[in-house]
Amino acid sequence: MIPDFLLLNLSKDELFQSAAAGDASCAGRLIEFAAKYNLHGDIFKAYTAYLLICEENAYSLQCERGKAPGKSLEEAALSDAEKLFGLFNGFDISRIYPALACWKGESSADAYFAEAGEVISLFVKKLSAAKNAKEFLRACKNHYISHGAGACALNHAFRLVENSDETEPIILGRMKRMSDLVGLETQKAALMENTRAFVDGRGGVNVLLYGDGGTGKTTSVKALLSEFSGKRLKIIEIYKHQFKYLNALISRIKHRGYRYILFLDDLSFEDSEIEYKYLKTIIEGGLEPRPENVLIYATSNRRHLIKESWSDRQDDDLHSGDTVEEKLSLVKRFGLTLYYPSPDQKEYLNIVRAIAGREGIKVDAALERDALIWQRREGGMSGRTAEQFIISEGAKK
Repeated sequence: MIPDFLLLNLSKDELFQSAAAGDASCAGRLIEFAAKYNLHGDIFKAYTAYLLICEENAYSLQCERGKAPGKSLEEAALSDAEKLFGLFNGFDISRIYPALACWKGESSADAYFAEAGEVISLFVKKLSAAKNAKEFLRACKNHYISHGAGACALNHAFRLVENSDETEPIILGRMKRMSDLVGLETQKAALMENTRAFVDGRGGVNVLLYGDGGTGKTTSVKALLSEFSGKRLKIIEIYKHQFKYLNALISRIKHRGYRYILFLDDLSFEDSEIEYKYLKTIIEGGLEPRPENVLIYATSNRRHLIKESWSDRQDDDLHSGDTVEEKLSLVKRFGLTLYYPSPDQKEYLNIVRAIAGREGIKVDAALERDALIWQRREGGMSGRTAEQFIISEGAKK
């Protein structure tokens, strides 16, 4: 068995151990790995680079935070690099399966994974160019400084694992940009400016985006990942029933070298629900200040988030005013509140025309007439309705 290193915990990776032992039965899994990320060349080197990227240890996390590792840590890492340098360059993967030494990637790889594959491929080139262990370690250090370590180095969006404060990647598919949203210029500009300040280390505030369904609230937040690509911005989606894990999650990410938006989509609370108190506590903070690398962005169809019941105002409640104020005050904890209105007919048709143009669909009076008929049948005018209509039209081709 290949031993563990400070730089790379290899004992827990059965695929690496099998490949290093010359087990031909692992060839299929290495091919699946290569196909998933659209990788070329020596797949053993690519897989080793992938493991180095995903490893979160004292050295990689120190570099990720932009801090120089101490002398002892640097010496320990160099000792590992000397062994890994030999392993990386000395192992002949063709012993297992000849094609794995010069694999030709498939262009059909999903765009999301292909982007991560480019990160892996670039790292392989840097490691392969190293002439000795010191240069090998320098390549690792530079990668951790520029891209970070762990799953965040290859993924942009995450969700909480059920019943845990651990995260798992979300496969986003085609990532939209703000320009894909027609109109809403004031809202988009305000959201962009707040997020720009956040990723640049100039502050930023928690944001509430509210309005009718399908008006672009969620799309606006997701588009931030495209707009700030390369700025170490990550989004973690959290559902209402997971709010009890917020404190633990923030404790885990507050010292990382990334900027995190905790995304609470379609947020609202019924009268009997108390999860809003977890959220208020997080936003307000306590003795410990809010981490400078974490913000909360929420979307809701409700302006005040919490449904107010008539019983809150009954005379037999001596503190009914306090009850109402406690529930309505949550929205005040957001530093920026953005309203997303439903479009009128003119705006709706503008959206239809814009999406149709992007999709290569001819815009004429008949298309606009059908778009109006569609919205009456499908629940009213919105950006989502317009997009669904154009998808339907495209399917007719």
